Amino acid sequence: MGRKTGIILLFALVLLAAPGCRNKFKEVSVTSFDLASVVPTGLRSFDAVVALGVHNPAPEFTLRNIRGTVRRDTTALFLLTVEDVPVQGHTDKVYQVPVHGTLSDGVTLLQMAVLLRSFNPDEYKVDVSARASLAAGVGKNLEYNAIPLSKFMKNL
Repeated sequence: MGRKTGIILLFALVLLAAPGCRNKFKEVSVTSFDLASVVPTGLRSFDAVVALGVHNPAPEFTLRNIRGTVRRDTTALFLLTVEDVPVQGHTDKVYQVPVHGTLSDGVTLLQMAVLLRSFNPDEYKVDVSARASLAAGVGKNLEYNAIPLSKFMKNL
């Protein structure tokens, strides 16, 4: 087989496989999301660990630039940051994801103490954004808004 024929055959195989790969990415899903632990790290911050279950029938990818906000009504209370999370390909796995939270500017400890006295997790919402990307850098931006905080606190 000549070099040209080999390149054409490889190109044809890539074209045939690409739609199947793309469909597999549509099947990726979060199977569980539990707040495993929370530890205060100062007066205005905390570290937490989230147990994130992922069903991934697709190739390996990485969640990058993960940011979140915990809010009550329209007031942002905490800003959340997460390091990149590599998600293994073709697996069902629970990842232990470290999360760092900081009290938002303009929110005081006194305000938080008042809110905690009558704490109802259904009154709080979480907004999360991230980028899912392959090793080659190709990816998709993800955004989830107004997720009830109570969904994250099932096992606490």
